This record gives sequence, structure tokens and C-alpha cells, in this order.
Amino acid sequence: MTDQYQSSGGSELRGKIKWFNPEKGFGFVTPADGSSDVFLHISALKDAGLQDAPEGSTITCEVGQGRKGIQVLRVINLDTSTAAPARPAAPRRPFGAGGNGNGGGARRDFGGGDRGGYGGGDRGGYGDRGGGDRGGGYGRGPRHHHDD
Repeated sequence: MTDQYQSSGGSELRGKIKWFNPEKGFGFVTPADGSSDVFLHISALKDAGLQDAPEGSTITCEVGQGRKGIQVLRVINLDTSTAAPARPAAPRRPFGAGGNGNGGGARRDFGGGDRGGYGGGDRGGYGDRGGGDRGGGYGRGPRHHHDD
């Protein structure tokens, strides 16, 4: 098989970013002409001084034959103004927030319950942090000395 696209510089394509994962280093472009999706590797973005390609962005690029099919060889232009709005991350509650709606409340796994955690309750914890009465956990819990 010859790399006819690479030797001739490839052909220009316009499309939209279907998805791109910068952590994995690749994604796909959906061509405007309705043809099959085209592979986009992060190296093509980096060569153009880019790090990411937000979903829905309009891309003009040069495509050609890659190892596993047609892929982006060179990014000519990436218009992120057409990108889909970023999906909001899952809402985060403040550390230690309970499920009672006011952001307070003790967490059972950090000393608020009866099973340990970081020093709360009657079943241990991490002794040096106020562990319970059963002496469990790690650190300096209550020690029982026998003077026989």
C-alpha cells in the first residue's frame, strides 16, 4: 500500500469535531460532506500549536491515509466558537457536607458515626486522633498494661 495522500500533501476537509479526549490523545472529525468519520491524533493538533479540540468545533484540515484509515495529517484551522457548551462537572459539595441540604452535617466516615473513621465513635479510628474505646485503629490508642 502506498501513502498517496501523504506524498501529495493530502486533501482538504472541513468538518466538526465529533469528540476528542486530550487524555487519550485522539478523537474523531465528522466531515461536512457526510463521509465516514476521520481519526484525529493529538500530534496533528500539537503541530498546529493546539492542545485540545472541543466537541462541535469546526475544523479545516488536511487528511490522508494513516495506519488504520483516513486521518487528519495537518490542522489548517480550528474554530472553537462553534463548539458545544462544556458539560458541567458533577456538583461538588464542600468537604464534610452531609446529605441534609445545608452543607453541614457530620460524615460518618470521618468521626461522626459509631464505627471509627478518623477518631470518632466506639470502634477505633486512628488512635492518635481521638479513637474510640476499643483501641483499634493505627497510632496511639488506649493501651492496657498489666502489672503482674
